[in-house]
Amino acid sequence: MSEFLAQLGKSVAERWLALLVMPGLLWVAAAATAYRLGHAHPFDPRPLADWFDSVAAMPTADRTTWLAMAAIAGVLASAGAGLAAGGLGSVLENLWAAPGARPPLAWILRARQRRWTTVRESARRRITEANDPSLTGAALARAQAAARRAQRRRLAGPQQLPQRPTRTAERFHASATRARTVYGLDLNVVWPRLWSVLPEVLRTDVAAAREAYASAARLAGWGLMYAVLVVMWWPAVLPGSAMVAVAAVRARTAAHVLADLIDTATDLHLVDLADRLGIPAATLPIPDLGHSITQRLVRPHTVPTSAQRTPSGASAAIDDP
Repeated sequence: MSEFLAQLGKSVAERWLALLVMPGLLWVAAAATAYRLGHAHPFDPRPLADWFDSVAAMPTADRTTWLAMAAIAGVLASAGAGLAAGGLGSVLENLWAAPGARPPLAWILRARQRRWTTVRESARRRITEANDPSLTGAALARAQAAARRAQRRRLAGPQQLPQRPTRTAERFHASATRARTVYGLDLNVVWPRLWSVLPEVLRTDVAAAREAYASAARLAGWGLMYAVLVVMWWPAVLPGSAMVAVAAVRARTAAHVLADLIDTATDLHLVDLADRLGIPAATLPIPDLGHSITQRLVRPHTVPTSAQRTPSGASAAIDDP
Protein backbone atom coordinates (compact mmCIF):
# COMPACT_ATOMS: atom_id res chain seq x y z
CA MET A 1 0.00 0.00 0.00
CA SER A 2 2.80 2.43 0.86
CA GLU A 3 4.41 1.75 -2.53
CA PHE A 4 1.09 2.41 -4.25
CA LEU A 5 0.58 5.67 -2.36
CA ALA A 6 4.12 6.78 -3.22
CA GLN A 7 3.54 6.08 -6.90
CA LEU A 8 0.19 7.87 -6.75
CA GLY A 9 1.80 10.90 -5.12
CA LYS A 10 4.50 10.92 -7.79
CA SER A 11 1.88 10.83 -10.56
CA VAL A 12 -0.11 13.65 -8.97
CA ALA A 13 3.04 15.75 -8.57
CA GLU A 14 4.06 15.18 -12.20
CA ARG A 15 0.59 16.10 -13.41
CA TRP A 16 0.58 19.20 -11.19
CA LEU A 17 3.91 20.30 -12.63
CA ALA A 18 2.86 19.59 -16.22
CA LEU A 19 -0.57 21.22 -16.10
CA LEU A 20 -0.12 24.09 -13.65
CA VAL A 21 3.42 25.06 -12.70
CA MET A 22 5.34 24.85 -15.98
CA PRO A 23 2.77 26.70 -18.14
CA GLY A 24 2.22 29.05 -15.22
CA LEU A 25 5.92 29.91 -15.03
CA LEU A 26 5.87 30.91 -18.69
CA TRP A 27 2.84 33.09 -18.05
CA VAL A 28 4.44 34.70 -14.99
CA ALA A 29 7.59 35.43 -17.03
CA ALA A 30 5.42 36.95 -19.77
CA ALA A 31 3.58 39.05 -17.18
CA ALA A 32 6.85 40.33 -15.70
CA THR A 33 8.12 41.15 -19.18
CA ALA A 34 4.88 42.94 -20.06
CA TYR A 35 5.07 44.96 -16.85
CA ARG A 36 8.64 46.07 -17.58
CA LEU A 37 8.22 46.83 -21.28
CA GLY A 38 4.85 48.60 -21.25
CA HIS A 39 3.04 50.17 -24.21
CA ALA A 40 5.38 53.04 -25.04
CA HIS A 41 8.25 50.96 -26.46
CA PRO A 42 6.91 47.39 -26.53
CA PHE A 43 9.93 45.85 -28.28
CA ASP A 44 12.71 47.82 -26.60
CA PRO A 45 14.78 45.36 -24.47
CA ARG A 46 16.52 48.10 -22.46
CA PRO A 47 13.98 48.16 -19.58
CA LEU A 48 14.56 44.43 -19.06
CA ALA A 49 18.33 44.85 -19.28
CA ASP A 50 18.25 47.68 -16.74
CA TRP A 51 16.16 45.55 -14.40
CA PHE A 52 18.60 42.63 -14.60
CA ASP A 53 21.51 45.03 -14.03
CA SER A 54 19.84 46.43 -10.91
CA VAL A 55 19.38 42.93 -9.52
CA ALA A 56 22.99 42.00 -10.31
CA ALA A 57 24.18 45.19 -8.57
CA MET A 58 22.57 44.21 -5.25
CA PRO A 59 24.79 43.05 -2.38
CA THR A 60 25.20 39.29 -2.36
CA ALA A 61 23.06 38.70 0.73
CA ASP A 62 20.27 40.97 -0.51
CA ARG A 63 20.39 39.43 -3.96
CA THR A 64 20.15 35.90 -2.55
CA THR A 65 17.18 36.84 -0.40
CA TRP A 66 15.48 38.64 -3.27
CA LEU A 67 15.97 35.71 -5.65
CA ALA A 68 14.63 33.23 -3.09
CA MET A 69 11.54 35.34 -2.47
CA ALA A 70 11.08 35.86 -6.21
CA ALA A 71 11.32 32.10 -6.80
CA ILE A 72 8.70 31.35 -4.14
CA ALA A 73 6.41 34.08 -5.42
CA GLY A 74 6.88 32.87 -8.99
CA VAL A 75 5.94 29.28 -8.13
CA LEU A 76 2.88 30.39 -6.18
CA ALA A 77 1.84 32.80 -8.92
CA SER A 78 2.33 30.13 -11.58
CA ALA A 79 0.18 27.67 -9.65
CA GLY A 80 -2.50 30.33 -9.25
CA ALA A 81 -2.34 31.15 -12.95
CA GLY A 82 -2.65 27.45 -13.77
CA LEU A 83 -5.75 27.13 -11.59
CA ALA A 84 -7.23 30.21 -13.23
CA ALA A 85 -6.53 28.84 -16.72
CA GLY A 86 -8.05 25.50 -15.74
CA GLY A 87 -11.15 27.25 -14.43
CA LEU A 88 -11.49 29.24 -17.64
CA GLY A 89 -11.06 26.00 -19.57
CA SER A 90 -13.91 24.35 -17.66
CA VAL A 91 -16.15 27.32 -18.40
CA LEU A 92 -15.24 27.15 -22.09
CA GLU A 93 -15.94 23.40 -22.20
CA ASN A 94 -19.49 24.08 -21.08
CA LEU A 95 -19.92 27.10 -23.35
CA TRP A 96 -18.72 25.23 -26.45
CA ALA A 97 -21.30 22.49 -25.82
CA ALA A 98 -24.12 24.72 -24.54
CA PRO A 99 -27.51 24.59 -26.35
CA GLY A 100 -27.70 28.37 -26.68
CA ALA A 101 -31.07 28.88 -25.04
CA ARG A 102 -30.10 32.22 -23.50
CA PRO A 103 -28.17 35.29 -24.64
CA PRO A 104 -25.44 35.80 -25.69
CA LEU A 105 -25.25 32.24 -27.05
CA ALA A 106 -28.77 32.61 -28.44
CA TRP A 107 -27.57 35.61 -30.45
CA ILE A 108 -24.70 33.53 -31.84
CA LEU A 109 -27.16 30.81 -32.81
CA ARG A 110 -29.39 33.28 -34.64
CA ALA A 111 -26.34 34.72 -36.42
CA ARG A 112 -25.32 31.22 -37.56
CA GLN A 113 -28.84 30.58 -38.81
CA ARG A 114 -28.90 33.87 -40.73
CA ARG A 115 -25.53 33.08 -42.27
CA TRP A 116 -26.72 29.59 -43.24
CA THR A 117 -29.77 31.07 -44.94
CA THR A 118 -27.72 33.76 -46.68
CA VAL A 119 -25.22 31.21 -48.05
CA ARG A 120 -28.05 29.03 -49.38
CA GLU A 121 -29.79 31.96 -51.04
CA SER A 122 -26.52 33.23 -52.53
CA ALA A 123 -25.71 29.81 -54.01
CA ARG A 124 -29.19 29.50 -55.46
CA ARG A 125 -28.99 32.98 -56.98
CA ARG A 126 -25.52 32.41 -58.45
CA ILE A 127 -26.55 29.12 -60.00
CA THR A 128 -29.61 30.77 -61.53
CA GLU A 129 -27.43 33.53 -62.98
CA ALA A 130 -24.96 30.99 -64.39
CA ASN A 131 -27.83 29.22 -66.18
CA ASP A 132 -29.04 32.42 -67.82
CA PRO A 133 -29.17 31.65 -71.57
CA SER A 134 -28.48 35.27 -72.46
CA LEU A 135 -24.92 35.12 -71.02
CA THR A 136 -22.05 34.26 -73.34
CA GLY A 137 -18.28 34.46 -73.44
CA ALA A 138 -16.51 36.15 -70.52
CA ALA A 139 -19.76 37.05 -68.73
CA LEU A 140 -20.82 33.40 -68.71
CA ALA A 141 -17.40 32.30 -67.43
CA ARG A 142 -17.56 34.83 -64.60
CA ALA A 143 -21.07 33.76 -63.65
CA GLN A 144 -20.08 30.08 -63.64
CA ALA A 145 -16.99 30.80 -61.49
CA ALA A 146 -19.14 32.76 -59.02
CA ALA A 147 -21.63 29.88 -58.92
CA ARG A 148 -18.86 27.37 -58.18
CA ARG A 149 -17.51 29.53 -55.35
CA ALA A 150 -20.97 29.94 -53.85
CA GLN A 151 -21.58 26.21 -54.11
CA ARG A 152 -18.28 25.44 -52.36
CA ARG A 153 -19.25 27.79 -49.52
CA ARG A 154 -22.59 26.04 -49.22
CA LEU A 155 -21.04 22.57 -49.13
CA ALA A 156 -18.38 23.64 -46.62
CA GLY A 157 -21.01 24.62 -44.05
CA PRO A 158 -23.61 22.51 -42.25
CA GLN A 159 -26.18 20.84 -44.49
CA GLN A 160 -29.03 21.42 -42.03
CA LEU A 161 -30.16 24.63 -40.36
CA PRO A 162 -27.93 25.06 -37.25
CA GLN A 163 -29.63 24.24 -33.97
CA ARG A 164 -26.72 25.09 -31.67
CA PRO A 165 -24.44 28.16 -31.38
CA THR A 166 -21.17 26.28 -32.06
CA ARG A 167 -20.08 23.40 -34.28
CA THR A 168 -18.97 21.50 -31.21
CA ALA A 169 -22.41 21.77 -29.64
CA GLU A 170 -23.91 20.86 -33.01
CA ARG A 171 -21.90 17.63 -33.12
CA PHE A 172 -22.88 16.58 -29.59
CA HIS A 173 -26.50 17.45 -30.38
CA ALA A 174 -26.29 15.29 -33.52
CA SER A 175 -25.22 12.28 -31.42
CA ALA A 176 -28.07 12.81 -28.97
CA THR A 177 -30.56 13.22 -31.84
CA ARG A 178 -29.25 10.12 -33.58
CA ALA A 179 -29.60 8.03 -30.42
CA ARG A 180 -33.17 9.28 -29.98
CA THR A 181 -34.13 8.73 -33.63
CA VAL A 182 -32.48 5.36 -34.24
CA TYR A 183 -32.82 3.74 -30.82
CA GLY A 184 -35.49 5.76 -29.00
CA LEU A 185 -32.80 6.49 -26.44
CA ASP A 186 -32.25 9.44 -24.11
CA LEU A 187 -28.44 9.49 -24.27
CA ASN A 188 -28.04 11.88 -21.34
CA VAL A 189 -29.84 9.45 -19.05
CA VAL A 190 -28.41 6.22 -20.43
CA TRP A 191 -24.74 7.13 -20.95
CA PRO A 192 -23.52 6.67 -17.31
CA ARG A 193 -24.96 3.14 -17.28
CA LEU A 194 -23.76 2.39 -20.80
CA TRP A 195 -20.25 3.42 -19.74
CA SER A 196 -20.25 0.67 -17.12
CA VAL A 197 -20.66 -2.11 -19.74
CA LEU A 198 -18.11 -0.84 -22.26
CA PRO A 199 -14.92 -2.88 -22.80
CA GLU A 200 -11.68 -1.44 -21.48
CA VAL A 201 -10.29 -0.59 -24.92
CA LEU A 202 -13.30 1.52 -25.85
CA ARG A 203 -13.30 3.17 -22.43
CA THR A 204 -9.67 4.14 -22.93
CA ASP A 205 -10.42 5.65 -26.32
CA VAL A 206 -13.37 7.63 -24.98
CA ALA A 207 -11.35 8.86 -22.00
CA ALA A 208 -8.49 9.92 -24.31
CA ALA A 209 -10.88 11.86 -26.55
CA ARG A 210 -12.48 13.47 -23.51
CA GLU A 211 -9.07 14.49 -22.19
CA ALA A 212 -8.14 15.94 -25.59
CA TYR A 213 -11.29 18.05 -25.49
CA ALA A 214 -10.50 19.23 -21.94
CA SER A 215 -6.88 19.93 -22.93
CA ALA A 216 -8.04 22.12 -25.81
CA ALA A 217 -10.26 24.05 -23.41
CA ARG A 218 -7.32 24.57 -21.02
CA LEU A 219 -5.23 25.85 -23.93
CA ALA A 220 -7.97 28.35 -24.72
CA GLY A 221 -7.95 29.32 -21.05
CA TRP A 222 -4.23 30.03 -21.27
CA GLY A 223 -4.86 32.06 -24.41
CA LEU A 224 -7.32 34.23 -22.50
CA MET A 225 -4.80 34.56 -19.67
CA TYR A 226 -2.19 35.85 -22.13
CA ALA A 227 -4.73 38.16 -23.72
CA VAL A 228 -5.33 39.75 -20.30
CA LEU A 229 -1.72 41.00 -20.38
CA VAL A 230 -2.72 43.35 -23.19
CA VAL A 231 -3.58 45.95 -20.52
CA MET A 232 0.16 46.22 -19.82
CA TRP A 233 1.73 45.20 -23.15
CA TRP A 234 -0.33 45.24 -26.35
CA PRO A 235 1.69 42.56 -28.26
CA ALA A 236 0.37 40.01 -25.74
CA VAL A 237 -2.80 39.88 -27.83
CA LEU A 238 -0.88 38.02 -30.56
CA PRO A 239 0.04 34.82 -28.64
CA GLY A 240 -3.29 34.95 -26.81
CA SER A 241 -5.29 35.06 -30.02
CA ALA A 242 -3.16 32.36 -31.64
CA MET A 243 -3.63 30.02 -28.66
CA VAL A 244 -7.40 30.53 -28.62
CA ALA A 245 -7.61 29.88 -32.37
CA VAL A 246 -5.55 26.69 -32.15
CA ALA A 247 -7.56 25.55 -29.12
CA ALA A 248 -10.84 26.07 -30.98
CA VAL A 249 -9.67 23.88 -33.87
CA ARG A 250 -8.40 21.19 -31.49
CA ALA A 251 -11.61 21.26 -29.49
CA ARG A 252 -13.72 20.84 -32.62
CA THR A 253 -11.62 17.86 -33.73
CA ALA A 254 -11.68 16.27 -30.27
CA ALA A 255 -15.45 16.79 -30.03
CA HIS A 256 -15.98 15.02 -33.36
CA VAL A 257 -13.83 12.08 -32.25
CA LEU A 258 -15.57 11.90 -28.88
CA ALA A 259 -19.03 12.03 -30.45
CA ASP A 260 -18.08 9.30 -32.95
CA LEU A 261 -16.89 7.09 -30.10
CA ILE A 262 -20.14 7.70 -28.20
CA ASP A 263 -22.08 6.68 -31.31
CA THR A 264 -19.89 3.57 -31.59
CA ALA A 265 -20.50 2.65 -27.96
CA THR A 266 -24.23 3.03 -28.46
CA ASP A 267 -24.26 0.92 -31.62
CA LEU A 268 -22.17 -1.93 -30.26
CA HIS A 269 -23.13 -2.22 -26.60
CA LEU A 270 -26.73 -1.13 -26.17
CA VAL A 271 -27.85 -4.76 -26.18
CA ASP A 272 -25.27 -5.54 -23.47
CA LEU A 273 -26.81 -2.82 -21.29
CA ALA A 274 -30.30 -4.18 -21.93
CA ASP A 275 -29.16 -7.66 -20.83
CA ARG A 276 -27.67 -6.23 -17.63
CA LEU A 277 -30.95 -4.44 -16.91
CA GLY A 278 -33.01 -7.57 -17.50
CA ILE A 279 -34.70 -6.28 -20.65
CA PRO A 280 -35.33 -8.95 -23.33
CA ALA A 281 -33.40 -7.35 -26.18
CA ALA A 282 -33.98 -10.24 -28.61
CA THR A 283 -37.76 -9.83 -28.54
CA LEU A 284 -37.92 -6.06 -29.02
CA PRO A 285 -37.47 -3.90 -32.13
CA ILE A 286 -34.49 -1.54 -31.91
CA PRO A 287 -36.49 1.69 -31.26
CA ASP A 288 -38.56 -0.07 -28.59
CA LEU A 289 -35.40 -1.41 -27.00
CA GLY A 290 -33.93 2.06 -26.53
CA HIS A 291 -37.24 3.39 -25.25
CA SER A 292 -37.51 0.49 -22.77
CA ILE A 293 -34.00 1.16 -21.46
CA THR A 294 -34.72 4.86 -21.01
CA GLN A 295 -37.99 4.18 -19.22
CA ARG A 296 -36.32 1.56 -17.05
CA LEU A 297 -33.80 4.14 -15.90
CA VAL A 298 -36.02 7.20 -15.43
CA ARG A 299 -39.13 5.62 -13.87
CA PRO A 300 -39.34 4.03 -10.42
CA HIS A 301 -38.82 0.31 -10.61
CA THR A 302 -41.86 -1.88 -10.13
CA VAL A 303 -41.48 -3.40 -6.70
CA PRO A 304 -42.97 -6.87 -6.24
CA THR A 305 -45.90 -6.96 -3.87
CA SER A 306 -45.43 -8.43 -0.45
CA ALA A 307 -47.70 -11.32 -1.39
CA GLN A 308 -45.27 -12.29 -4.16
CA ARG A 309 -42.27 -12.17 -1.84
CA THR A 310 -43.62 -13.71 1.38
CA PRO A 311 -45.96 -16.46 2.53
CA SER A 312 -49.61 -15.54 2.92
CA GLY A 313 -49.41 -15.29 6.67
CA ALA A 314 -46.42 -12.98 6.55
CA SER A 315 -48.16 -10.97 3.82
CA ALA A 316 -51.19 -10.46 6.00
CA ALA A 317 -48.96 -9.43 8.87
CA ILE A 318 -47.19 -6.89 6.69
CA ASP A 319 -50.35 -5.52 5.10
CA ASP A 320 -52.25 -5.33 8.36
CA PRO A 321 -49.89 -5.19 11.32
